[in-house]
Amino acid sequence: MLTQKQQSEDQSFARKYAKHQVKKQGKKTAKKLAKKGVKKLAIAGKAAVKKLSVLLLKLLGWIVGAVGLPVILIVIGIIILVIIISLSFSFFMGTGEGLEGNDKAIYEYIVKQSNATVDMNSSIERPYRVPEGLIAATIQIEAIQSKEDIKVIIRNIASSLAPTFDYGEYDEWKEKQVTVCEDGKCKTGDIKHTKNMVTKINHVDYWNGSTTFTYTKKVTEWKSKTVTTYKTIKVPAKKAEWIEIMAPARLVDPLKDSKYPYYYPNHPVYDELLKIEKNPTSNSYDTLVKVYVQKFVDVMVDKKIEVKTTTKTRHQYFTSTQQSITDYATFDGILNSYGLGLNDKKLIEANYLFIGGQIAYTEWLSTMGAGGDFSGMPYFDGTIIPGAGVPPQYMPFYRAAEKKYGVSWNVLAAIHFVETGFSTHPTMISSVGAVGHVQFMPATWVGWKYNIGGGLVSPALDITSLTVIASGRGYGVDGNGDGKADPWNLEDSIHTAANYLSASGFKSDPRKAIWAYNHADWYVNKVLTNAEKFKTSATYEGGGATPPLKPGSFMRPTLGPISSPFGVRSGGMHYGIDIASGGKSNVPIVAAADGIVTRSAFSSSYGNVVYIKHNINGQTWETVYAHMVNRAVANGAQVKQGQFLGYMGTTGDSTGVHLHFEVHLNGWTKNKANARNPALLVPF
Repeated sequence: MLTQKQQSEDQSFARKYAKHQVKKQGKKTAKKLAKKGVKKLAIAGKAAVKKLSVLLLKLLGWIVGAVGLPVILIVIGIIILVIIISLSFSFFMGTGEGLEGNDKAIYEYIVKQSNATVDMNSSIERPYRVPEGLIAATIQIEAIQSKEDIKVIIRNIASSLAPTFDYGEYDEWKEKQVTVCEDGKCKTGDIKHTKNMVTKINHVDYWNGSTTFTYTKKVTEWKSKTVTTYKTIKVPAKKAEWIEIMAPARLVDPLKDSKYPYYYPNHPVYDELLKIEKNPTSNSYDTLVKVYVQKFVDVMVDKKIEVKTTTKTRHQYFTSTQQSITDYATFDGILNSYGLGLNDKKLIEANYLFIGGQIAYTEWLSTMGAGGDFSGMPYFDGTIIPGAGVPPQYMPFYRAAEKKYGVSWNVLAAIHFVETGFSTHPTMISSVGAVGHVQFMPATWVGWKYNIGGGLVSPALDITSLTVIASGRGYGVDGNGDGKADPWNLEDSIHTAANYLSASGFKSDPRKAIWAYNHADWYVNKVLTNAEKFKTSATYEGGGATPPLKPGSFMRPTLGPISSPFGVRSGGMHYGIDIASGGKSNVPIVAAADGIVTRSAFSSSYGNVVYIKHNINGQTWETVYAHMVNRAVANGAQVKQGQFLGYMGTTGDSTGVHLHFEVHLNGWTKNKANARNPALLVPF
């Protein structure tokens, strides 16, 4: 319950906020865009109204979380107007509808720069083009518009978000073999192999993620095609010729034909008939008679033959699989470079959604350090035993700084690791002059009024002096209480890093705060990757009151009353039980039994959720713990009964702080067919 003073302060803030938002848009622009927005809604009908309603509820939910319900009751009308103006502006700049003059020119420039992010003649690259609607949804934010010329901003955003492609050459060779059969005689030729190099995309990074393509070689079966033709060829033959000869009568008489007495077709003794010799009896020549015989001569004649040509072909091809990863790191880095906070980022997402874009930016932020895992994460009031190579002797420094500045211990450990390898760097002085365990530029440590160029200060300046630091409004902190802030002292360095991150808005937008530390997206990702590893590899003991252990069976996962039982309710079947916080804060959630973590992730429905598989008395079970503020275990981790998993929260599709707890016999399934009533298995 807010006190009267708190309500008054909130109301004052709300009035200022609303006034500022309206001023940002300008009265003429606001009136014009609001009018267009209403007109557009009238044309679009129910679909647009429904979309606007959803976005309004979402945005108002964000604002409620930021400034409290009493504020909303006072300024809700103004806030809705501002949101409509913002959404309308994005719609017209993102679609070009109804624009004239300078507005139309800006829209056309947005489209031109969007097209320039890819080769528009390439069917491979076109799908990864930076959407003009995304640029339109971004450039309206005042913090961006006030930086420089709007065309320069558009060009910078488009070029920074432009996709990068990695291509490879693949041989989709072809093979051919021809068999020719002429007049029943066949001849098969050699296999002819022909290379056919084609370009394929191996990897692409784009504004909201990346996709890797993997190719597998395949070879088709031989395919045959036969074509029948005919041709005429010359072939040798015997041609009969009739000739008249004079032959000895003694040879002719035995061969007489009754009809043709002197006609001898195909006579086998043609050469004999031509013999003329003396009769040995009379010693005189034979009497000659005229006969006709057939003589065969060699000639070439035409012959029509069948020709069958059979062509066999096959080729190599590639099947592809692809794996996509959602990653808004580049986009987030651009917004961070313009100094945008979490609320502006949420408004950009709402703008883009309103014009039909697909985006899950704020959900991604919640899993990458702008919500579920870091911001709003309660201080763990127990013992943390580090893993993953984190030196245990440094844990007191990380934990003390976390408690004082609200910066997660694992993020501080990750920065310490990324900057100097947990203080193992040989000199702990960078090439640009950053010094100490966590690499601060001297001018950042003592204050930029002492800067002599490039973040350096005069060698004569005592950068450990608290007076000097206070005068320069630097970030150096005396962490060990010895009266000076020394970047070469680890405790001072860790506290200073926490101080800097806190001042950079870590609680509301951790990614932005870490980006401010180094101004590089790769740095943010590296820090957060290691921070997640350090967090989930640690063992958490204590941390608040928990139910008693029940060895050999299930224990309660948390303390608190059951607010919604297992079974059918107004929204359908409820496959678990909800355990409320009972008005308490920082309520720990623990593993109901020994087991192995099968999944630790952020889900749009379950929020921060952990699945654990157990074997109890030879029977397999799987438990689910949903809507937690954070997750303290990683996939594959072995956990003990009563081990800390996270704090009770309201992430995902949730109303009010509670734990949604499920128990499944033989494992969780998508249709939840194995769900069992936890209240019958766990001692509540």
